[in-house]
Amino acid sequence: MGLPGNPTNVARVQELRDDFDTPRRHRRLNQVNAKATKAISALPAPTDRPVIRLPLGTPATRLLELRKRTVMQYAQQAFRHGASGGTRFKVHFAEKTTEVRYTTDLGRNYDLYRGSYKGWSANIDLHQICLPADWRLRVERKGLALLSGLMTLDALQIEAPAGIELYAAVWACQSRGYAVRTERGFIAVAGSDSFHSDTTEGAILGVQRKRRNVPTRAATIADMTSAVDTFITKYSRYDIYVSLDDARKTGSCEYGIHSWCASVGIDIGRARVPMIELLEGFRRLPQIEVRRAVLGAVKRNRRKLNANMSSQ
Repeated sequence: MGLPGNPTNVARVQELRDDFDTPRRHRRLNQVNAKATKAISALPAPTDRPVIRLPLGTPATRLLELRKRTVMQYAQQAFRHGASGGTRFKVHFAEKTTEVRYTTDLGRNYDLYRGSYKGWSANIDLHQICLPADWRLRVERKGLALLSGLMTLDALQIEAPAGIELYAAVWACQSRGYAVRTERGFIAVAGSDSFHSDTTEGAILGVQRKRRNVPTRAATIADMTSAVDTFITKYSRYDIYVSLDDARKTGSCEYGIHSWCASVGIDIGRARVPMIELLEGFRRLPQIEVRRAVLGAVKRNRRKLNANMSSQ
């Protein structure tokens, strides 16, 4: 630097070097302190854990993918999928509620088979879902994503009696094969119970009726919360039929009944099925409403037996 090499100059150069080096070595700490409301003296010590790398893409892109992935996971949980040629889900976002819908179609895959079967086609189930971009806030975080086996696509809360939450809603329910229907109406929610209807009065009365059927006997409460296999083992010994009226009288809505029957392959036109067949469907798709229908059928059968014994 052109200065004499005496001890004073050497010490001064070393001080300057330290002054310049300190900000470089604490650059990240200084950046944090510039943004923080309360200064810190040191960054946390390294933990030697593996480096966490964010996914590729901008935050907006990652948020969009998260929204689509979440919707797909609920759809896969609620509806039949998995044709021999594969499954495809496409999620779109609506700008207004009239655009909200869930549709399915069957496509063809000609690249699946090889050998002598090359060129043969296999079915692909195509799922097209259109719902609000803020679906996770409007629906999922309110616990409305799946109610009675139906997937809620949109929900707007409206005025309702005390103790009940009422929504003008759009939902999807299982139909024959891979078909999914879109319905519009109202959903009433009270605690863990819900009811779908095409009118506000029907939804409110339905959930109130459902609440009145909440079991109070200890044995019945145990049946409502027991393991699926335990419940099936206990009620498989009843050689009786379970009817649509058993489901209706225990609080199930028509949309939920039709969707569950279609999901497990029970023809709704039969009106009633043997207990063992219903329980096999319950094993594939266990819903609380099915437990209630089973208990209602058993109770009805006992009343009938008691009435016959009294008449004799």
